[in-house]
Amino acid sequence: MLSRRHLRVKVLQSLYALQAAREADYQLALDFISESFRPDLNSMTPQDPRKLEGMRKMTTLLLEENYRKGDITQDEDTPPAAFVTAKNALRYYQDLFKKDKQRISRQLTPEVEAIYNTYLLLLQLFIELGALSQGERERQYDDPDNKPLSKVAGFDTNRVVIALTENKTLENEFIRRGITWGKETTGLVRTLFRDVFRNDDAYRAYCETKEHTPEEDLQLMLNALKEVILKNEEVVTFFELNDLYWSENGDLARKMANKSLKSTIEETGLQLVPLTDDWEEDRFFMEELFEQTITRNDEIEQIIAEPLKNWDLERLAPMDYLILKMSVSEMMSFPGIPVKVTINEAIEIAKEYSTPKSGKFVNGILDTLSKTLIKEGKIRKSGRGLLDNK
Repeated sequence: MLSRRHLRVKVLQSLYALQAAREADYQLALDFISESFRPDLNSMTPQDPRKLEGMRKMTTLLLEENYRKGDITQDEDTPPAAFVTAKNALRYYQDLFKKDKQRISRQLTPEVEAIYNTYLLLLQLFIELGALSQGERERQYDDPDNKPLSKVAGFDTNRVVIALTENKTLENEFIRRGITWGKETTGLVRTLFRDVFRNDDAYRAYCETKEHTPEEDLQLMLNALKEVILKNEEVVTFFELNDLYWSENGDLARKMANKSLKSTIEETGLQLVPLTDDWEEDRFFMEELFEQTITRNDEIEQIIAEPLKNWDLERLAPMDYLILKMSVSEMMSFPGIPVKVTINEAIEIAKEYSTPKSGKFVNGILDTLSKTLIKEGKIRKSGRGLLDNK
């Protein structure tokens, strides 16, 4: 199950992707200017390389000074060619960035929901392994290409696999979300069973004993998931191709799967783990935090500029800057979240995703900013947001 911290990290990753896109788009706008003033080797009119280079520099400066304002005005000293080219470069940059913003914004929620799909896919994988195990045990002859495997037990006799296979709620969830190890991955699952588990010492030992305790059944599954499946190169490659943040999301999906696997031997029976405690509310928080941080970007940057005026911004870790922007946005946009909660979450995220000293740095800046913003009335809390964890 994902916590609000996980959601904040997802927003941070999207903001980082957007920042990278912004820089790439700006570079493309500069390339547009350079191309506009490149000497035309096919022209019959003599070209003056020095004049063209001067125009390129002037146009580049025009764009640099005005692109954040969103418009370029012409003064008397600006050559028409430089003005028109800068104007076109700005429009080109704005169009590119608008598309990138829309793309990254649209991807945010589906990328988080994909963690839940991966969790379901891991559970379904055990059902597929169970079916292969059953076919193996029912076959009247041994596979000549592999060393014999005891047919006393297998995945299909495992209590946990049986609970997964027989659970109608889980089956309906697979159907509703279109979860399947389809034709393109059938070979992967077969290879995992035939070449990996058939040669795994723990699984082979399990197959040689008919009777197992619930705890032994569960331990086989937990070990298989962590030590075999998620360490298999082909499986990892499959998930990495479908998830840019697999190294992090895979661990979240595994923990969710572990909870469901453990529940199968408890009195409650199989329990599906929701993505969050309240996905509708948490999704709104995530999407709104991302949107507010972008929409209020200029305002937030001005707010942050004051306490950072004595810092060398060139040496400031980019992730620290994004964490500060996101946190200021949260403090001003969510009346129900206490300031201390926002700051503490920012500290922990900075420790994990930025530099060793980032936690202390972020804490100091946000503490100063929060006091100032409260005095100015830019932070207004209500309800739970008034709680202060001193």
